[in-house]
Amino acid sequence: MVQRTELETTIRRMVANDILSKPLSSLGQKAARRRDSLSKEAERLLRTGARLDLERAFVRMERTSEEKARTMREGIEAFQETHPRYGAILEGLIKEKRLKNNTQLVYGIANGFNLGLEEYRGVMRDLGMSTRQADAMYTHLLDISEQLGKAGEYEERTILL
Repeated sequence: MVQRTELETTIRRMVANDILSKPLSSLGQKAARRRDSLSKEAERLLRTGARLDLERAFVRMERTSEEKARTMREGIEAFQETHPRYGAILEGLIKEKRLKNNTQLVYGIANGFNLGLEEYRGVMRDLGMSTRQADAMYTHLLDISEQLGKAGEYEERTILL
């Protein structure tokens, strides 16, 4: 068996995590958009008088009120109304461009080397899956990742530190 340093093991897990997270995130976003579309359809049906067999499912529309904090822009506008002189100064400071330096970690798997089942399995166990569940899912997730055109094993990756 190949001896890997702790750093190499960590990098390999990072790459496996990145590869698996993209199709999961993409599928989650698609599911959320579909759920939102279906909720609009349910609302439309309710408003047009559609009925439901309440023995098998339930639905109701409720109006709720909640306090929400102002957005940053709303706060700035309120400040400008209250303190026009200082509001103009604040707006000018916000619009000033500034140079921002970032440190990022650049990582990946060298060409000719592959991630093994254990890296993918470990990432999925970290997400709370059993080994059996991870084994059943990871090849399908890799297939979805490939279909979506997401980064493969040899892509250079970066993460902001």
